Amino acid sequence: MDQTIREALRSTRRASSRQAQSAASSLLPSIDQAEIDLLDREFGLQSITGLIERKPEQFLLSLETSGFFTSNAALVPGPERSDWVGRPGLRGAWFPKLSDDINLLAMASYSLWRYADLQELDFDDFGGQFGMQYNRGRGQLPGGMSRLNGWLQYRYQRLTSPWNWGSRLYETHFLEAGLRQGWALGSEVTAWVGGNTAFSLEGAPGGFRRHEHSAQFGALWQLSPRLSLTGLYRLAWFDYAEVSRDDVNHLLFLGLGYQVTSALRADLFVSGIFNHSDISIFDYQALNTGVSIIVSHAW
Repeated sequence: MDQTIREALRSTRRASSRQAQSAASSLLPSIDQAEIDLLDREFGLQSITGLIERKPEQFLLSLETSGFFTSNAALVPGPERSDWVGRPGLRGAWFPKLSDDINLLAMASYSLWRYADLQELDFDDFGGQFGMQYNRGRGQLPGGMSRLNGWLQYRYQRLTSPWNWGSRLYETHFLEAGLRQGWALGSEVTAWVGGNTAFSLEGAPGGFRRHEHSAQFGALWQLSPRLSLTGLYRLAWFDYAEVSRDDVNHLLFLGLGYQVTSALRADLFVSGIFNHSDISIFDYQALNTGVSIIVSHAW
């Protein structure tokens, strides 16, 4: 995930304080996590046993929790304050297949962001998306990835004060399109390049409405049937719609994942975030490291 959340909370929670022009944002995802959790887009795999074709899975329900340490909780140029963050959440998805290569995807998620020391930054995060995906060579590459993945979707996000849906801190509506091409480098490694663009249709506060354009490349190494290593670099340009501001954002990510059972997955991750803005108070960098656990069921 990008840094929209923290930046939005800067202006809505502390508009009366110039020195608190930053607050909490998402660090890593959710894939929401279209950018990091690439396997979120690989739903709907179909298996064949003998001459009997199993009905394709169409629904997913997952309980997700993560805890991580961040070196710069408020995403400010300085002085930086580190903190521990907990993020439990729930995700549901429906992904009916329209053909062998095309499926719909409707997904909703709700998560709680809770800070150990900077509790004034706590917030709740609701996200939803609906669209269409194209997957050529679905599940053929190491790690279960598709050879070619494209998508067109509507995406929504709303942030509120803890346990208070009516207290809106940030809200955005996007129309997004993306494409990713993957290649098998031997029997255990997948490499890919991709990009996406998301146009802001509406949002509040207006000063944080922005169009997002990004490119990425990465690789997944299937170390064993259950253990995988993923590396990713993403370059993003954030073009703000209602104010004169442009940001260039760099994200480096390294994750080690273990599929404990078919329903349980655990990941260790470390990431570095570097943001360069033409408004100096929005220049920042942060190092994040932690663990995530996902319990899911598809049917």
